[in-house]
Amino acid sequence: MLELLDSRGKGVELELYGAYYPPIYTGVKALDVEGLLRGLERVDGLSVFYHVFHPIFSSHIIPDDVHNDFAFWIRDELGDSTLAHLVSDVPGEEPRTVEDVRRDLIKILSGASEELRQRKAKRPFSFLTCVPVVYPIDVKLSTLGQLLDQVAMMPARALVYHFVFRRVMGYSKTNDFSQWLTENFGLDEVSIKLSKIDPQTYTDEERMREDVLNVLRGELLK
Repeated sequence: MLELLDSRGKGVELELYGAYYPPIYTGVKALDVEGLLRGLERVDGLSVFYHVFHPIFSSHIIPDDVHNDFAFWIRDELGDSTLAHLVSDVPGEEPRTVEDVRRDLIKILSGASEELRQRKAKRPFSFLTCVPVVYPIDVKLSTLGQLLDQVAMMPARALVYHFVFRRVMGYSKTNDFSQWLTENFGLDEVSIKLSKIDPQTYTDEERMREDVLNVLRGELLK
């Protein structure tokens, strides 16, 4: 596939953007699993994104062995590792959105024992939401070679915006890279392999970048 690296496919360019997600306090708090359930039913999708997918950024500090804020709170403030790991492992791969994740979390929490559902936490969980600020980074991709180069060097905020945010919020059915590979180059197999990466399992954006690069290099440089 090396001969395709300079191909422009059908001539469709992919313009790159970055985004950051300033947190906003919702006023919704939980002191127990029951409260967490009620909160999950109330907050908007951007709140689910912030607590489940924003921890991809290493600046959003949580331990490596739990993958989202809900799991971290359940383990450290409620003292239940079993439920924490069930919540930590909720899948976020394509084609799932924040609403799919919300439904799974509600189902998992609803299955907790009565004792656990009423157990009081040491500290409350405060639900945050966010208002995404999207900005152009003045880069347009025309070739597969450019895609490889830019995935390696683009700001992490651009990588997460195109590979995670737009898809999990339901703005696109797949991540932007997979969509472009399919629509502009007909590379369905590469797209499918990229789409199998689950961003919910990362607590460091550079680890996710490396896995995205490994798929692209493995498929495009052979």
